[in-house]
Amino acid sequence: MVRRRAHEEGEVDLAALVDVLANMLFFLLATVVFIQLKTLNAAVPALSTGAVSTGKGVDVSLEVRAVGFVVKASGEPQDKRVTFTPVDKVIPRRPDGQLDRAALSKELLEIKKVAPEVKNIMIFPAPGILFDEIVQAMDASREAPSATDPNKKLQMFTRPVLSELVGDDELPGETPPDGAAPDGAVPAPPAPAGSP
Repeated sequence: MVRRRAHEEGEVDLAALVDVLANMLFFLLATVVFIQLKTLNAAVPALSTGAVSTGKGVDVSLEVRAVGFVVKASGEPQDKRVTFTPVDKVIPRRPDGQLDRAALSKELLEIKKVAPEVKNIMIFPAPGILFDEIVQAMDASREAPSATDPNKKLQMFTRPVLSELVGDDELPGETPPDGAAPDGAVPAPPAPAGSP
């Protein structure tokens, strides 16, 4: 009788495993979805605890809130012959609930006429503001339609800087659109049917 060795040396055929892995790799590559990233051309501000200032000149800021835009401008223009009155203006939403981009462009154009050297604008979206509304604010601040040539755009504030509003103070009388609850508040439940 022939005795077998206790430890037979055998080889494992890896060809089948390589075939399976190659097929899996093919199907994974065939079904993968490539992600397209979108970017905004905006600068990120430095952290500061003091007042927002870009140095000498006019500082322009734009708040995007539930009630609409709040445009603020202060400082001194480089041209000392020009008198500049600080701006603190609320541009309410249109009756249809949309932001009034035309009124914003008009107001920013008036600031730009007094201080043409200013290129930066600080944009502060309030919590809960839609991304599309932030982009609309950036677009309206970058260029305005020309009064003389409808095909021409006037360059305004070409370097927007995005930041966030610090604090939860709301403007007097500010109510969010469409009856939504203010930031951080829980909306009231709807009234039962048939109640006054």
